[in-house]
Amino acid sequence: MKHLVIGGVRSGKSDFSEKLLGSWLAESSQEHALYIATSLAIGEETKSRIARHQLHRDSKIVTCELDYQSKTLHYFLEKYDAPKQLILIECLSTWVGWYLSQDKSLKQSVIEYEHVKHQFIEQLRSLQAKVIIVTGEVGCGLIGDSKLMRTYADKLGELNQQVASLCDNVTVVTAGIAQHIK
Repeated sequence: MKHLVIGGVRSGKSDFSEKLLGSWLAESSQEHALYIATSLAIGEETKSRIARHQLHRDSKIVTCELDYQSKTLHYFLEKYDAPKQLILIECLSTWVGWYLSQDKSLKQSVIEYEHVKHQFIEQLRSLQAKVIIVTGEVGCGLIGDSKLMRTYADKLGELNQQVASLCDNVTVVTAGIAQHIK
């Protein structure tokens, strides 16, 4: 089972996803679920936001934090993939942004991102675990005024379409209201 949850900034997609994971956990025989966090704790505001999210999380949800070096999304999905495993990936927007905003040329960043994206899509195709994937919607916003912003919107939009096509369920969250569209 693969479930994509998509919405804009502060739409309620994270709360919805965490509640969905909690309900999956309650219905299963699993002792814990995994929360794969793609955001790095950089700066006080980000650290505070992460801490707030962690306080509200069920104690049976184990957080795995990417470091983008050895602890990558590929690493965690490979390590923990199993038929009864429950996983929440939070979120693809941050994941794409990290790869595109490296201290490299945009061209080189896109090459690196395309490699890990291909790896992720292939893993998702064969994933045995039950997974919720959170991502930001880019199709309702403004067109960015820089090449980086336009590239980010293009790459995240393309990824969202690919992931949605592989998911059994897709839910859009707007103003805290979840609408199941697939």
